[in-house]
Amino acid sequence: MTLDNIFRRRSVSPRRLIEPGPSLEQVRTMIDAACAAPDHRRLRPWRFILIRNDQRTLLANLFEAAACETHNTLSEEQTERAREKAFNGACLIAVVGAIRDNVPDTPPHEQWVSVGAAVQNILLTATSFGFGSMIVSGDKVKTRALQKGLGLSVIEQLLGFVAVGTVSKLLPVPERPIVENVLSVWPPEETGMLT
Repeated sequence: MTLDNIFRRRSVSPRRLIEPGPSLEQVRTMIDAACAAPDHRRLRPWRFILIRNDQRTLLANLFEAAACETHNTLSEEQTERAREKAFNGACLIAVVGAIRDNVPDTPPHEQWVSVGAAVQNILLTATSFGFGSMIVSGDKVKTRALQKGLGLSVIEQLLGFVAVGTVSKLLPVPERPIVENVLSVWPPEETGMLT
């Protein structure tokens, strides 16, 4: 992977991620890259679920149930919007965190950093294959409908879904922060090297 892939990476709406999507071999490579993320004590605080494309209707049913769980009532339009999200993206991968409390020297925030690094490796690998990608979440990821429907254990949490596919419409690269605005040197008196 080159620096170019890192600098080219951007979030692309799943609605713009069309077929062809990654092959199963490419998905396996993306997950292999995720497993290279920093992981203190080798806790493996993440796992991934590839959503089969022939089961998107089942996922749409779960999204509808999740929407019903988070809202008192749903209009027909809200129901349709919830369901259609299951069909966005040529490839969908659910991201699951399994964060353990009371692990010596590895508090939960370190484990979450590991999960985030694993997701970033998936996104960067997708970019290196020439695909667009984005991780999406929303209130639905906290629902019992998705927790149960995806077979998550009591210690697991659904973080969201990584969508991957061919970009149908390329948008401009978003403006990124200027390095000097996000990097400082400590102690402050020794900042001469970055002025």
